[in-house]
Amino acid sequence: MPVMSSVDALPREDRDDVRGHLEQVLAGAHFRHSRRCSAMLRYVVEQSLRYPGLPIKERTIGHAVFDRDLAYDTNQDAVVRNAAAEVRKRLAQHYQENGAGPGGLRIELPSGAYVPEFRTPSPVLPPKSAPPPARTRHRPWLFLPVAFVAALAGWLAGVRNSSRPPLTELDQFWAPILAAHAPVQICVGQSRMGFYPERLPETPADPAATIPMSRLIPLRDRFLWIGDSFAMAQISGFLTAREKLYRLRGSQTTPFAELQGNPVVLIGAFNNDWTLRLTEDLRFSLINDGPATRGVRDRGRGTGLAWSVSRTPQGWIADEDYALVTRRADPSTGQTVISAGGITTYGTQAAGVFLTTPAQFREALRSAPRDWPRKNIQIVLQVKVAESTPGPPRVLAAYFW
Repeated sequence: MPVMSSVDALPREDRDDVRGHLEQVLAGAHFRHSRRCSAMLRYVVEQSLRYPGLPIKERTIGHAVFDRDLAYDTNQDAVVRNAAAEVRKRLAQHYQENGAGPGGLRIELPSGAYVPEFRTPSPVLPPKSAPPPARTRHRPWLFLPVAFVAALAGWLAGVRNSSRPPLTELDQFWAPILAAHAPVQICVGQSRMGFYPERLPETPADPAATIPMSRLIPLRDRFLWIGDSFAMAQISGFLTAREKLYRLRGSQTTPFAELQGNPVVLIGAFNNDWTLRLTEDLRFSLINDGPATRGVRDRGRGTGLAWSVSRTPQGWIADEDYALVTRRADPSTGQTVISAGGITTYGTQAAGVFLTTPAQFREALRSAPRDWPRKNIQIVLQVKVAESTPGPPRVLAAYFW
C-alpha cells in the first residue's frame, strides 16, 4: 500500500479528501468519545497537511494539544507517547470494523513518529508463478548478529535520548513563537529613501531650493542597514535550525493585518515604525528627544531619557550604542511580538546576536522571577562600538511583568 504523501505537499483535492476522511474517522465509535485521541489525531493530520515535510515534535504536541508547559520534561511526562499509542490502536480498530475510506484511503501514525501517513491501495498486478520453496537448514547462529544489532540499536537510541540537550533559557524565551501554529512574520526596518525621476538642471541649483516630498518616488524594496541585515540573518537562521517557518517583509510594506495573523519578530527601531508603535506604552521605549538625540526612555525614572546617543555631523555614529529587546503578548495584534532594535544599526546587530546566543541571553535572567517564561519581558542592552563593529552587549536593565 503506497504512501500518498508524507513529505511533499499534496494537491488541494487530495488534502480535501484527507480532511474529509479524518472527519469520518473522528465521528466513528472509536474516536467520538475520546477527546484526547481525537484532538491529537486532528492536530497531527492538520500540521502535516499545512507544513508538509516538517517533523512534528513531541514537546510541541504536548504544549498545543495537552496544555503542557513548553519546558516540561518529556522523559518524565509520557502524555504524548501514551496518547499516540492509543491513537494507533483506535485507528486499527476503526479500519478493522469499517474498512478504508473513499478510494481506499487510510490514515496511519507510524510507530515511533508523530507525522501521519496517508495511504491508498497498491494497484493489482497479475500473480506471478512462484517457484517451490527450497529446503533450508536451521542455522541458529544466524540469529546472533540480528539480536546483537537489535540490542545495539536500542542502546544507541537510549544514548541519543539521554544525551539530548536540555531546554535552554533562550529556548524558553522563544517558546511562544516556536510553538505557534502559524509561520513567523519577520518585519525588518528599512531606510526611507526616495527617487527623484526628473532630470536635474546642469547648472547648480539655488542652495535654498527644495524638492517637495510628493515628487519623490518611495523606494520600499531596497536599502537595509548592515546591522539590521546581520540581525535578520541571525534570527532567520535561528528559526530555520528549529524548523520554524517564517515570512520576511520590509517594515514599509507590512500591513497591520499581517501582524494580527502571525507571531511577529520586529527588527530595527527608528527605521521600523512597528517597533516604535508597539513598544511606546511600555516601561522601556525608544524615542526621539529632539532632532539630534535618540535614546531609551525608562518610565520608572520619569519621562526623560535614561540612555541616549547624540547625532554627530557625520550622522548617527557613536562609540557606544543601546538596544531594547522586548517579548510581549501584544493586545493590539493578539499575537506574541518580539522586537530587537538599537538606537543605531550597531545596537540592532548586537541585539540580533543576543537573541540567538544562549550564554549572552542568560545574563539577563540574574534577577528574573521563577515564572519569567510566562511573563512579558524587556531588556536594555549597552554595546561598545569600535571601527564600525559592535562588541558583545551588556545587560543594563531587565523588566518582567
